[in-house]
Amino acid sequence: MPLVSPERSSQYWEPVAGGPVAQADYSTAVYASPQGTIPLSSNFTSALIPADGFKFITVAATSTQAGAINIQTYIDAAGTIKQTPATVPTATAVLTAATPQVLNYNGSLFPFQSFTVQITNTSGTTAATVTGYSLLLTAA
Repeated sequence: MPLVSPERSSQYWEPVAGGPVAQADYSTAVYASPQGTIPLSSNFTSALIPADGFKFITVAATSTQAGAINIQTYIDAAGTIKQTPATVPTATAVLTAATPQVLNYNGSLFPFQSFTVQITNTSGTTAATVTGYSLLLTAA
């Protein structure tokens, strides 16, 4: 069997086919997920995460305290040039205590090479424990 098929690719094209989508699950990556508790009036910020060509970011979390989830994208791979709210819609979701929250970011209009995720604990009295953390990147 040849490595390159002599068949035309147009034979298999289906105009209504959606097909599978490439995804990367970073939920358990130590540098990308909160470990332990988040002190009162403080936050967890992930290490710089390479986008690797993925356009969509979904972050989900449940916190024992009120707070927020933020995504900061960067034009460069080194994370030195931020995309600012003046040019990109703010990627923030409010966390209500003990309630699952999902934040979706669409990078198809605002390309980026790297990003960070921040989870903030706005409680001034109690440390927050984050559960149900999920970080999923999607290509299409």
